[in-house]
Amino acid sequence: MNYKALASCIAFCAVVTGPLLAADQSIARPLEASSTEHVKFASGGALRFDKSFGDLYVEGWDQPEVEMTLIKSFESYQPPKDASERLEGVQFTTEHVSPSELVIGTIIPPHPFFRHPFGGKGPVTVRYELHVPRSTHLVIHHGGGNILIGNVTGDIEATNREGDIVVMLPAPGPYAIDAQSKMGTVASDFAGKGHMRYFIGDRFASADEKAPHKIFLRTGFGGVTVKEVPREALLPETATK
Repeated sequence: MNYKALASCIAFCAVVTGPLLAADQSIARPLEASSTEHVKFASGGALRFDKSFGDLYVEGWDQPEVEMTLIKSFESYQPPKDASERLEGVQFTTEHVSPSELVIGTIIPPHPFFRHPFGGKGPVTVRYELHVPRSTHLVIHHGGGNILIGNVTGDIEATNREGDIVVMLPAPGPYAIDAQSKMGTVASDFAGKGHMRYFIGDRFASADEKAPHKIFLRTGFGGVTVKEVPREALLPETATK
């Protein structure tokens, strides 16, 4: 099983993506728009991802750039007449703070159709798909939605207001893992210790807290899963190193 297949099996397996409509082509689909951008970014740099909401997928690769795909759709099958224009208004922002530091954000038009999808605040769904240099130092502050990070060998800091966090780390490490959920569970394939907090939360700390590779994960409402990726599941470029 390759890396992507393994990721598909693990990440968000409980998420229902919607009814199967393929059998009846006459049924309307939700309106969707997508865009892809590329930004030059050297290996080993720091990438900060802010003001995001919806599902976020981050995968490491060997290219000296960041590939950013933004997929936007209306949950309603009867969107407003200007829905296409408003979907196009949701865009990435990028800022090179320094040659080795990149900040990515999201522009959200000031309109009630474009609010975060948690708490019944709007009908818009946003999904991010990012490819980053494998040794990137990730700093993610997510507003809500599921997060999947895979095949990244740099330090990882990911915080999430609501939703699950799944991190797939190349074996064997070592990693200094500090993972916590205020209202949810934390599971890890790596050795360490965990304990319940306030009866409804959970926390895990790896056995090697002084390891050079730092993994810091926090979610408010949701679970945290840290998976050890077997060598045969890694991308060919990594497996041969």
